[in-house]
Amino acid sequence: MPQEPTFEFFHLEASDGVAVLTVDRPPVNAFSREVYEDLARVIDHIEATPAIRVVVLACKPDAKAWIGGGDLKEFLSFTAETRRARHDYVEGVTDRFYRLSCPTVAAITRPALGGGMVFASFCDILVSADTAFFAMPEVDRSLTGGAGAYFNRLNLPVSFIREMILTGRRLSAAELREVGFLNHVLPEDQVMDKAMEIARIIAAKSSAAVRAIKQSANLIDTVGWDEGRAAAHEMSATKLVDGPDYKEAISAFLERRKPAFNAD
Repeated sequence: MPQEPTFEFFHLEASDGVAVLTVDRPPVNAFSREVYEDLARVIDHIEATPAIRVVVLACKPDAKAWIGGGDLKEFLSFTAETRRARHDYVEGVTDRFYRLSCPTVAAITRPALGGGMVFASFCDILVSADTAFFAMPEVDRSLTGGAGAYFNRLNLPVSFIREMILTGRRLSAAELREVGFLNHVLPEDQVMDKAMEIARIIAAKSSAAVRAIKQSANLIDTVGWDEGRAAAHEMSATKLVDGPDYKEAISAFLERRKPAFNAD
């Protein structure tokens, strides 16, 4: 894989189909307008690089937060118009992250607050340290934080979401594992290894199938399971059946061997 480009607030290292995207804006990885602009450039690169099959989103070991939400220093100068303009831009970038064509694995080793928790919700698989905590503190900043809309698609209990957004209280990793927000909760020194293990398993699959599944799963979030299911089956018929990975995957299974998918 060719050398990765440099970004101002992110480090991207890719190997064997897995790209580790590390947020680096000390001390708390707060997201300013400039960080979102840098993230947009990162997304451009990922989407233009088919060899990147999975993205692991992480922070540096010495960070005080995984992602600390929005940069509040920008907020004091907002008017209704400038707030709306920022929101529109930020939503555009975060929607692109959510809709990345390749799967994303969150390796959460530090607190995820506000926008950080939202970014976690946009990842496909979440691995968290047992010492990490989460919160949606927008109520304490006189904001709505989307009023929990980012979490409704995850089928979390409505009463749980309401308590979270109305109190702004801290939520432990264990509590969020119990309601189904997190896939794995581990000691901090095991989080990255687990995230990479999952990412490598996915990266070894048919890239065409993985991307089709990711796109279909995101569609189900929007249109519901019935229409989304039909669209997923149609994608199998129109995008996968005539592709080389389809016959290779089935032949390998029948012949009890490991499939040899085409390299990107």
